[in-house]
Amino acid sequence: MIRTALRSLPLLFAAAALTQPVLGGQAPFQTQQQQVAPPQNDMTIAAVVNENIITLYDVKSRIQMIITTSGLENTSDMQQRLLPQVVDSLVEERLKLQEAARLKIKTSETEVRQAVDNIEARNNLRQGALRAMLASQGVDVGALYTQVEADVAWGKVVRQSMERAVTVADDEVRTVINRAKANQGKPEYWVFEISLPVATPAQEQAVHDVAERVVQQARAGSPFQAIAQQVSQSPTAALGGDLGWVVRGEMEPELDDAVTHMQPNTISDPIRTGTGYHIIQLREQRISGAVDPRMAVVTLSQVYLPSIGGRALPADKMAQYTQTIGGYTTCDQMNKMATELKTPGSGPIPAVYAGGLPEKVRSVVVDLKPGHTGVVEVGGARLMLQVCTRHDDTGLPSPEQIRSNLENEKLQNSARQKLRDLRRQALVDIRI
Repeated sequence: MIRTALRSLPLLFAAAALTQPVLGGQAPFQTQQQQVAPPQNDMTIAAVVNENIITLYDVKSRIQMIITTSGLENTSDMQQRLLPQVVDSLVEERLKLQEAARLKIKTSETEVRQAVDNIEARNNLRQGALRAMLASQGVDVGALYTQVEADVAWGKVVRQSMERAVTVADDEVRTVINRAKANQGKPEYWVFEISLPVATPAQEQAVHDVAERVVQQARAGSPFQAIAQQVSQSPTAALGGDLGWVVRGEMEPELDDAVTHMQPNTISDPIRTGTGYHIIQLREQRISGAVDPRMAVVTLSQVYLPSIGGRALPADKMAQYTQTIGGYTTCDQMNKMATELKTPGSGPIPAVYAGGLPEKVRSVVVDLKPGHTGVVEVGGARLMLQVCTRHDDTGLPSPEQIRSNLENEKLQNSARQKLRDLRRQALVDIRI
C-alpha cells in the first residue's frame, strides 16, 4: 500500500441547495447558474444543525446528484434507501462549514470554481461539461458549488488546525519498513471498496438491499469509483473506494477470504462483516515487493556511430569502433571516445529511471550491468551504451515515502476524529 500514489480526488460532489443560509445567516457565493428557486413544498425543514437548516430540497438535490453521477436506478425505492446516508452527509457538510466560519477561514469563489475545474480535468471532461450534464438532468448546478465549497473550506481547516500536530517517529517508519520486508514475495491485491455500515438491526435488510442493487449496477457497467464516491461510507470514498495495494491480513477476514478467490477486474457479492456490508472490486494482482528492473536508476555513457548521412562511417570503421568500444569496461573510456568522435548525442547521460528510456534503449539497459557495453541499432546509427552506475529497485519504499504517507494518514485520521467530535457536540435535529 505504501508504494501506491494517491489517485484522483472525488469524481463528483453531491448537492445541497444554495438558496438556504449556510453560515450564520450568510448564504455562500452566488453565480448565474445558481438562480434556481426550489418548489415551495420542498422548503420543509428536514434537519437542523446548530443554527442552520437542511431543507427537503437539499435532500432531494443530493439524492438526484448521487443517482445522476453514479448510474444507480432512479426509482422511489432507491431514493428512499439512500435517504439516511444523504441526510448524514448533509449534516457533516454543515458542520464543516460552521467550523470554517468559527476559525474565520474564508473560501473564495475563484477557489471553488478552480476546484470544480480540477474535478472535470481529472476525469477527462472539458471545462463546464460536468455542470452542463447536471443541468441537463434537472439537478440544481448550484448544489455542486456548495458541496465543493464545504470540501475546500474543510481542507483549510485541516491544514490550519491539525497539520502542525502531526508527527511521525523514526520507530514508526522502521515498523513500516519491516512489515514491507516481511510481506515481500506474498500476493498483493489492488482493491476498491464500497462500505455500507449497519448501525442497528432494523437497518439490516434495507442496507443489504442497497448493497445488492449497487452490485447489480456496477456489474452492469456503472463506474465502480463513481458509485463508491457517492454511496460508500468509508473514508476511502473520497478516492473512489481505492484501498491501494493490500496483502492478506490487512483487511477484515471476510474481505481477505473474498479477494483471494477473485479474478482481476471482477466485483464481489455483498460481504457481511461485523460493521456492515462491503462490496469489493479487485483491479489487479501482483507479488508484493517484487523488484522492478524498470525502476533502476542508472547513469550512462553513449557513443553514437552514424550509419547514414554526411557523417556516416564506412563499414570497416563501423566494425572497428564497434569492436573497440565493445571492449571498454569504464565510462571514462566511453566518454573519451565520445569526445574524440564528436558525434551528436555522444557522451554522458545523467541519472534516469531505466523504464523512462526509449523502448529500444530500455530493453538493453534494464539488464546491463556496470562495466558492460550494449549495442542498440537505431534509425541511421548504431548506439554503443555503457552503464556507469546502477541503483536497482529494492521493491521497498524509501523512508521518505513512508514518512510522507504516515503523515498523510495521521492527518486524515485527525480530520475524521475532528468531524466526529463536531458531530457529537452539535445540536442536530433530524425531522424526516
